This record gives sequence, structure tokens and C-alpha cells, in this order.
Amino acid sequence: MKEEPLELPMRRRIYTYIKANPGIHFRKMQRDLSLAVGQLDFHLNSLIKNELIVKETAEGNARYYVRDRFSREEKVMMSALRRDIPRGIVLHLLENPGDTPSRILRYFKFTNATLSYHLRRLEKAGVLEAEMIGRERHYRVRDPELVNLLLISYSTTLVDTIVDGLS
Repeated sequence: MKEEPLELPMRRRIYTYIKANPGIHFRKMQRDLSLAVGQLDFHLNSLIKNELIVKETAEGNARYYVRDRFSREEKVMMSALRRDIPRGIVLHLLENPGDTPSRILRYFKFTNATLSYHLRRLEKAGVLEAEMIGRERHYRVRDPELVNLLLISYSTTLVDTIVDGLS
């Protein structure tokens, strides 16, 4: 008799957590669920094998999603919103579309090189778009409606992430 993947309470707990926190990474999940690394890895692999969740690896980071729930664009956007610096840049550009790097830097305490690195990555991923006006690049969020939808839909988990980043 084949076991149902969500029959085990631990797997159901992990699945429910991923469903509520799409784009979560392994270590954050491990800390939040208070699980041993091996225990979490074992159950995640089972959920992946049974095609209930998917593991997306980009730029050295593995993120987990419920299968068939998010488009590629949504996953990319969710990944950006789960990281402190990219999230800050995206949120800033939602409020200040068309800002230049020098104006963006006024709101943050990181270097020009750090900003340049993240702007390049976000643009390459399709999260941001840039327009040259004269000699300056002006950035804006490519799909502000999608960002707002994700922020509203997952406000509880993203707000926790934002607040954690401030403390």
C-alpha cells in the first residue's frame, strides 16, 4: 500500500508552511519550523519526488514553491521580495518610479557598488527595467501590478520579512 505524501503530519506541516511562504529558502524554513537540517531535507525531497513542491535554484539560492501555483515571473518577483536589499530597491521604485541610482542611494545605507550589483541583477531577471535619459539610467519596476498583487496576497509573510529586516 503506497503512502500518501501528506499523510505524515511533518510533511503536511512543511507543505502548509511553503504554501503560506512561497519562495522561502531552506535555512529560513529550518529555523522557523525548528527542524534538524537532515530531517527537513528528507521531507522536502519526498515532497519534491511526489511533485507537491518544486525547488528553484537561481544564483546559488534554493527556493521552494507549491507546484503549479506560480508562473516563472511570479517566482522571480517573489525571490526578489524575499531578499532585503532587492526588496528595498523594488519597494522604493514602486513609490519613486524613474529614479536614478544617485537618487536611490539617498534612501539606503549601502555603497554605490552594492546598488549597481543589485540593479543589474534585478534588471537581468526582468524585475526592473531601465531607460537611458541623457547620461542617466532611470529605473522602474517592470510589472508594478504583479508586485502589488504579491505584496497583498502574501502580506503576512512578506511583512514579517520586512519587519525582521528592520530590527
